Amino acid sequence: MNFTDLSDRELMVMKCLWESDSPMTVGELIISIEEAYNIVYKETTVYTFLKRLKDKKYVTSYKKGTSRFSPCVGETEFLEDYAARMADFWSEDASKTFLAAYGRFMGQSERD
Repeated sequence: MNFTDLSDRELMVMKCLWESDSPMTVGELIISIEEAYNIVYKETTVYTFLKRLKDKKYVTSYKKGTSRFSPCVGETEFLEDYAARMADFWSEDASKTFLAAYGRFMGQSERD
C-alpha cells in the first residue's frame, strides 16, 4: 500500500492514536499530545488535524455521546510502507548510512 505522506503534526496525532488502547476523543488527544510532546493545541486545531487524517483515510470516527477517533492504518503497516518508500527513494549506500545512524541513535537513547 502506498500511503499519503503525513505532516509532522498529523504523524504526532497518529502516534497518540496508535499508542491508545481504545478510540480517543479530541479532549483525550489534546492531553495525550501535551503529555507526549509538551505541546498544547486548541480543540479546533486538533479537529483540523483529524479532518485531514480522515480525508487521507488514516482515521475513522464514530459518535458515542462525543466523537471518538481511531486509526484505520496500523503503525507497523505504516512504518513498513514508509521504510520501503525511503529505500526506493535513496540509493543503497544512503539507505545503509541511514540505518547505521539510526542504530547509533537507538543505542544512545537506550543508554540515556
